[in-house]
Amino acid sequence: MLFYIKRFLTLEIAVTLLLGGLGYWGIRHSHLPLTLTINPREIALGIAGSLWLAAWTLLLQYGYSVAKGKAYARDLTASLASVYVGAGVAQIIFGGVTAACGEEFFFRGFLQQRFGMIAASLLFMLAHFGGKKIRVVSLWSIFQALYLGLFFAWSKNLLVPMIAHGLFDIGGMIYFREFMARRGETA
Repeated sequence: MLFYIKRFLTLEIAVTLLLGGLGYWGIRHSHLPLTLTINPREIALGIAGSLWLAAWTLLLQYGYSVAKGKAYARDLTASLASVYVGAGVAQIIFGGVTAACGEEFFFRGFLQQRFGMIAASLLFMLAHFGGKKIRVVSLWSIFQALYLGLFFAWSKNLLVPMIAHGLFDIGGMIYFREFMARRGETA
């Protein structure tokens, strides 16, 4: 579902406020630690995390092309990319930033600290569950959640998975938009 929300910036902002607000409330209500320290180390870790997510995703995509064929991998990418075909620059940037803030406050800041990484990752996957054409990508999101959870557990700073998540989403939306342009499909 969260894959589709990025199509509409106002809806993305509303969901961000909802998830971020619930996450912040849960953190405070449960007396959980909240660290958002901005320094070069955390920024570098967030950037490295986004590169790790991108590399892992490209490896996974390559695996699909080997196991199921190049046409299957291209069709799978096109199914997800079609959601972002008309995304403008503002939508890409705000979509990535808002998803990172709201989702990380809720899934890592609150759920992971309160109920554990596995529970938070399963709920993250369910929140990203999409239609039949992208079901396999929806299932993939549990691994993204586990990686983001590990980044948070290791750094103890919510800023690290926020940066990784935001840059990954921004990069993904740019990649999808360019992928669809190469196929000759635009909004």
